[in-house]
Amino acid sequence: MNYFELLAWLGIGSSHPGGFPATQQNLEVIQVKDEDFVLDAGCGSGLTACHLAKTRGCRIIAVDINPQMVEKACLRAEKEGVSHLVQFKQADVNNLPFADNHFDLVIAESITVFLDKVKVYQEFYRVLKPEGRVADLEMVLLAELPPHLRRQMEACFGSDTNPLPPEEWLNALTQAGFQDVMIKNPQRMKNNGNVIMNELKKDWVLVKGLAEKAAYLPSLITRLQKNAGFMKKNRAYFGFGLVCGRKPTPTPPPKKAGFRDWIRQALQWKYTRSDSTKVL
Repeated sequence: MNYFELLAWLGIGSSHPGGFPATQQNLEVIQVKDEDFVLDAGCGSGLTACHLAKTRGCRIIAVDINPQMVEKACLRAEKEGVSHLVQFKQADVNNLPFADNHFDLVIAESITVFLDKVKVYQEFYRVLKPEGRVADLEMVLLAELPPHLRRQMEACFGSDTNPLPPEEWLNALTQAGFQDVMIKNPQRMKNNGNVIMNELKKDWVLVKGLAEKAAYLPSLITRLQKNAGFMKKNRAYFGFGLVCGRKPTPTPPPKKAGFRDWIRQALQWKYTRSDSTKVL
């Protein structure tokens, strides 16, 4: 299994920087309203989407490319009593199956770091309504990563792993068309132990059948510890924050002058010229 297949097999939904505590902090920063229509892009096992539904009461569509994650997310929503508010779909964030100008808010957590940033943000821009917002929790580079550490990072998390410095994250949003771009709630990577292992202990979706999974894949713990160990040892290079932007209301095109407008302008020019001649 690659890193993402492993997360999906386990059903881990908060493997992003800061874990679920960062999610809770960010939802306070975003200030989601109950009337907002939200897209959770790359929802994993649905932990964030279900929490948002329970605490804000807003409507949410959540998508993930992995069918195992979608299955676990649907189970979570049913067990937690929010199926009437949250709908889960299998979909690729690069090609979302939604109409233009559809959502008030798009949230994401540590998916864009593995993808073409501008392309993903352009797709978020497309499905947002004018004045809609994007809020994307992502890993940020605080210093240039030496080549040998970049190779280690890619070995742990995949060859497409590419965190950016803060200004490059903001530039990607700007290229996609967003305005008022900023990174909210910036934090340094903390030495808070293995976030994934902590989630294994707390999330009932993960605990269910975990013993059987561990027996089936004995190297599971070693694999997760290796990834966590890399971040712990090299955390000085990494931070994270909420990459935010706003989709502006489009400026209406200039109104074309009709025949009556042309006559009015011609008469106005004539009278103005006549008055100017009299003064001279």
